[in-house]
Amino acid sequence: MNPLKTVLDGTLGRVIDKLTDHFLPAKLSEKEREEFRLKARELVVKEVEQDIRVIEAVNQTMQAEARSEHWLQWSWRPIVGLTFSAVIINNYILIPLLAVFGLEGPEFTIPQELWSAMLVVLGVSAGTRGLEKWQRAKNRG
Repeated sequence: MNPLKTVLDGTLGRVIDKLTDHFLPAKLSEKEREEFRLKARELVVKEVEQDIRVIEAVNQTMQAEARSEHWLQWSWRPIVGLTFSAVIINNYILIPLLAVFGLEGPEFTIPQELWSAMLVVLGVSAGTRGLEKWQRAKNRG
C-alpha cells in the first residue's frame, strides 16, 4: 500500500476538501473545485516526496559516518547529545538543588541559535530513525 495515498485518502485529503469548500469562491463550478483539489493533492505529494528525499540523504550521510573508521566521525552526535544533556541537568536540576542548600554552581548559557540548530538535528535524527523503523516494519509485513 502506498503511504502517500493512505495519507491523502485520510485526514489530509479531508482537510484539503474542507478548505476547498470553505475558501474557494462559490461561483466556481464543481469541475473547477475538483481540479483545485487534485492540484492541491499533487502539491502535497511533491512536498512529501521532497521531504523523503532529504531524509534519505541525511540517512545515507549518517550511515556513512557510522561505517567510518574514525571514532570522532561516528561519535560526534552522541557527544553533542551528552553535552547538551549535561547542560540541561546542570542548569535545571543541579543549580536549583544546590540553591536549596544555599550553595551556588556555575550556570552554562547556550545561545538561542545553537538551541535551534540542535532541535533541527534532533528532529532530523528522530525523523530518519522513525522512517527506518517504518521501512523495516513495511518490509517484514
